[in-house]
Amino acid sequence: MSMNGQKDLTAGVPLPLERAGRGTAAEQCLFRGEPIAWLTVPTTKTVVTENAIGDSEASERPARKNNFILYGGNQYKREEFYQMAFP
Repeated sequence: MSMNGQKDLTAGVPLPLERAGRGTAAEQCLFRGEPIAWLTVPTTKTVVTENAIGDSEASERPARKNNFILYGGNQYKREEFYQMAFP
């Protein structure tokens, strides 16, 4: 609190991950002593716009994203990773 009874909103309080030294891009996460990483792969879809006069137009648009876990030199979907890690 400041002198006038107002809260001091400018005080920078580090987030728990920052306090623990986590959250930096250079830090490597480990699972059972081996590096593990999350990979997000964006996909695209082809949209065809019909044209009554002339050729139809096709364009690429962003679609959903596929998420993978990189572990032990392999790329897994979440369910596949769980089956591998916790048989």
